[in-house]
Amino acid sequence: MTRTNHAGPASLMKGKLYHSTSGNGNWHVADTVSDEVGNVHEVNDKVVVASDVTQSASSAKMVGNDNGKQMIDFLKDDPREMTLGRRIALSLIDKKWYNPRAGEDDTEEQTSADMEGTLRTTSDALENGATTPTRQKIDDFDAMMHNRKPSLAKAWAYFEHVALYRYLVPEDEKEKQKKNICVRAFRKFFCKGDKKLERAEPGESDDPTRLYSPFFTPHKQLGDFGLGLGLYFSTLRVITFITLIAGLISSYNVMYFASDMYLPQEYQEELPFLLRGSAICTKRTWVPCDDCECEVSGRSFGTFPPERCAREVNGTRTFILRNDCDGTPWQLGATNFASVIWLLLSTMALGYYLKRQEIQFDEDEQTAQDYSVLITNPPADAKDPDEWKKFFEDSCDGAHVTVCTIAVDNDFLVRTLVERRERLRTISNMQEPDSSMRMLDLAKVAAEEERKRSLWGRLIAMVAPGIPEHFSRVVALDAKVEGLAQLDYPVTNVFLTFETEKDQRHVLSSLSVGSAKANRNDIRAVKDPKHLFRGKYVLNVCEPDEPNTVRWQDLNAGAWQKFKETAFTTFCTLVAIVLVAVLVNLSNDSSTVGAAFTIAIFNTLFPMFAKALCNFESHPSEGLKQTSLYFKIAAFRWVSTAVVISIITPFTNTLSHENGLVSQVYALFFADIVTTNALQLSDIMGHIKRHLLAPRAATQDAMNLNFQGTEYELAERYTDMTKILFLCLWYCSVFPGSFFLCAFSLGVKYYVDKFCLMRTWKKAPQLGTTISRFSRRYFFTIAIAVMAVISSYYWSGFPFDNICPNDSINSTYVDSVTVLPKNVSELRFAFNVTFTEEDVDYRFCNQNFMAIGSGPTFPFVPTMTTDVTDPSNWMTDDQVITTAYFGWAAVGILVIVVVKFVYGWLVMFLDQYRNSYSAVGDDQGIHYSDVTSRSAYIPQVFSGMFSYPLIACNTEKIDEELFDWTDPDRSFGYYDLSKDAAKLLADLHLEEIPGFSVVKHYPPEKSG
Repeated sequence: MTRTNHAGPASLMKGKLYHSTSGNGNWHVADTVSDEVGNVHEVNDKVVVASDVTQSASSAKMVGNDNGKQMIDFLKDDPREMTLGRRIALSLIDKKWYNPRAGEDDTEEQTSADMEGTLRTTSDALENGATTPTRQKIDDFDAMMHNRKPSLAKAWAYFEHVALYRYLVPEDEKEKQKKNICVRAFRKFFCKGDKKLERAEPGESDDPTRLYSPFFTPHKQLGDFGLGLGLYFSTLRVITFITLIAGLISSYNVMYFASDMYLPQEYQEELPFLLRGSAICTKRTWVPCDDCECEVSGRSFGTFPPERCAREVNGTRTFILRNDCDGTPWQLGATNFASVIWLLLSTMALGYYLKRQEIQFDEDEQTAQDYSVLITNPPADAKDPDEWKKFFEDSCDGAHVTVCTIAVDNDFLVRTLVERRERLRTISNMQEPDSSMRMLDLAKVAAEEERKRSLWGRLIAMVAPGIPEHFSRVVALDAKVEGLAQLDYPVTNVFLTFETEKDQRHVLSSLSVGSAKANRNDIRAVKDPKHLFRGKYVLNVCEPDEPNTVRWQDLNAGAWQKFKETAFTTFCTLVAIVLVAVLVNLSNDSSTVGAAFTIAIFNTLFPMFAKALCNFESHPSEGLKQTSLYFKIAAFRWVSTAVVISIITPFTNTLSHENGLVSQVYALFFADIVTTNALQLSDIMGHIKRHLLAPRAATQDAMNLNFQGTEYELAERYTDMTKILFLCLWYCSVFPGSFFLCAFSLGVKYYVDKFCLMRTWKKAPQLGTTISRFSRRYFFTIAIAVMAVISSYYWSGFPFDNICPNDSINSTYVDSVTVLPKNVSELRFAFNVTFTEEDVDYRFCNQNFMAIGSGPTFPFVPTMTTDVTDPSNWMTDDQVITTAYFGWAAVGILVIVVVKFVYGWLVMFLDQYRNSYSAVGDDQGIHYSDVTSRSAYIPQVFSGMFSYPLIACNTEKIDEELFDWTDPDRSFGYYDLSKDAAKLLADLHLEEIPGFSVVKHYPPEKSG
């Protein structure tokens, strides 16, 4: 956040005023003077901006301030520092076909007569000697509703300076010219590897900034964009390395499958190069089988698919394809088992590595979370911040409370106020510029429009509401607000930010007793009576999430409400999985590639559906919402990507080339590497918004909303990584080359995601470690267990043809027989097969331990014999050894996983009854008030119709530096929902509206 220090009482500052960012996006230049309270006045009568002492820097930015820095004009950025999209747009900005407003006068004028009158009043008041002006309509939402002429150049400036991440240019780089890419690469990799870049606040205009490079930004800087995001990239990088090593370990299997020992070279010519190291077997022989049955799908127990069946042209005898490839040597299973052990050990090491990364990222970036505590069970009437400040200073050795936020259960009021604003914004966008937004004028406009409507118009209004419908809703919402805002709401959460990390850690270690004991108000759990609030309340104290991840609108949802919502969304997820499995099955019947691309498409679309489901749920923090989203997307992607393919592919087609299992897995890898990354890099919707929709937007606000970037979810990125890893681990035994494909795919994702983070993605809340811990605690553990179990299953299934030899051949087969495959009907495809007395015929024998009709046969070891499954009928001696140790090892790994989960759940249960707090990292010794980009826990809600959050508390006494965003064109008061309620209750003459949360700042006294 840019810091503005105002000059003394006698100083006047003249320079340039820059209006920017999302509101109406005015990046306007004007000669200005500033008085002692920070009010800016126009010299040439173009623009006048005024605000009071507490909000002055929010409305304008000035040059000639105390530090003497020249403010930066974002419209005059060096083209070499711009994105390619912005350079293209600026080159086409004068073309009517691209920018319909090309050639129009770009001069920005005030359109509100009320605003001009207010500003003149402010100027007059200052001339008459007033030291602080009265609150002006610059803070007023209603007064700022009028549309202004949008500017595409300003919108692109907003995109690069507000929507995208930038860093402060180091002193040693400010005077240097931008080098060519080869020189820059050398300097980045060999000269600046350890240089720390300081992330700039959105809209930073005091100091020069640059966009982060998607190619040369050091990995250690990625934690600046959020601890969770940094851990995601760390995980992606390490998993790439782990799978690459696993691929090298599996090289023996790759070479064996590609050798003549498994499949002669003449049979490999029809295989793609990357599939020649897989277990695909194209060397097959037709053999007689009297008891074999054929079926269209071939998935019923005891049946074969048509492509593996043939019938005698003039008879009824059946012939089946036998796989003539030996995939049972013990060395193959041992190599695969070594990769399992490597991944098991690597997963354990990954946990320790990510914990170290977590500490490193956390210490590298000081945030409000490092200084804050959350009280989840305060007394319902404890709404006085001074009482909380005094309690902690008295009971915790003088711990200094710098910010106190008291959140109340006013969710319904806040939702009502947000909807009211959205309705008014919609009405404003429907009207012509300069139209009045007074309620009486709106009532007249609504009545006139409704009177003119025909029957067809009334029918359309039922689907697409117009001004009359929106206005009627606003009237109803006003009545609701007038009632709800007068109510007192119970306190539900208290956020306290201390001046030092030492104070925060002392409070957490002293007051934490476990949530169960605190919620029962078990006084015996408190060692020191002075730690009882009001002498009788046990507080449940914990460390909160980052301020911008708190979901204030869902903070007070009840447990039963959350359970019902979660149960419903989980059911919807299961239904979606079943429906997609059916669709994949239908597409697989026609084309293997079609099934792969169907899976890839639904893997891309489902996250949007899952996000809609999660929006229906109530989560107190963004981290918990992301965890729920992670579970839904992961379950869908794991099942649709790996499990569904196994279910819909007949067991006997496992080693087939056409419509075989391995071929489908290869197609999935190809689709993920090419299709998914290509769509992500192309950012089709982002370009449509910026280059097609934005130039045609009616207002600057609407234009800027098209420049916020493509929305992404960290949970979706995690599942995108884990589903390709899950696919690899599931099929690595029959497709060992999948390790290399997985490593390549994840390596590409690392750089593609890094590029999108810095060039196309919308900024996301700074998530913590919730998803990373959930992923490594559950996913990676489960994935290794699944790998062991499924690998033991595949080694038990060779040769995957479900036939076993008899001792001799039926004499009726000894001859040349003309046969025709079941999947064709034309006789021209018939061929002759010759059998002699030395040959044998075959019988059906179930080689599939997972076959539904075979009964329970886990673990997949030779001793698991049932009425229809006898491994001794088809297993070789080497295969018996391999499946024995692999199968029982899989059981052991499963036991370890279950024990680990049970132990983890037991620890979580016990933590509810004890002090489980432990500090992460070292105390950095930096005071909260000295943190450059500090923020506080200020209740805010997001709306798709506003570029910045709406504030759900009174902002008049909140230091602007406590916000983690700023709109230089509008004050924080513009976004203050309590002002809306205050206007509606103006007749009551209330000093303070009771229905809102309270935020109070206690800045430390400065020495000297």
